[in-house]
Amino acid sequence: MKKVLLYLLYAYAALAIQSLFFNGAKPDLVLVLVCVFALKFGQLQGVVYGTVAGLLIDISGGLIIGPNVIGKSVAAFLIRILRNNLFQWNIYINTLMIVILSMVDIILVFVCFEFFSKVSFSNRPWIIPVTQVIYTALASIILYGWLKPGKDESLVKEEGY
Repeated sequence: MKKVLLYLLYAYAALAIQSLFFNGAKPDLVLVLVCVFALKFGQLQGVVYGTVAGLLIDISGGLIIGPNVIGKSVAAFLIRILRNNLFQWNIYINTLMIVILSMVDIILVFVCFEFFSKVSFSNRPWIIPVTQVIYTALASIILYGWLKPGKDESLVKEEGY
């Protein structure tokens, strides 16, 4: 329970860092935290953490509740499936997975905003999401030591070792 609360504080801190230090395109530090949590604690816990972290983003954004909930929980679900099906995990695969999940998250958020609100992204320049993916990939490279999964308890339980 203490670790969950600690990771929730990390999510708040990541949101604060994103808001204070970046204008325009921002790295999605919360996505990186969701991936870390899913890799360390398992798929179900990762999806729950992704849902809560996405809810924090949606509440702080003030538009509609749901797009980031969907994006972050799908990212947690997918990274754990990918990790379980890959035989090796290194910095290149890690960065590629974060880039793919960041793009999936951005697309899901855009689609949700287009369908469920009056916010349109049709005239938004694509350089902002591209820059966001690049920043998120750089953040994942910097945090690779923390992202790097080992033979932790959740992986051992799920694989039956």
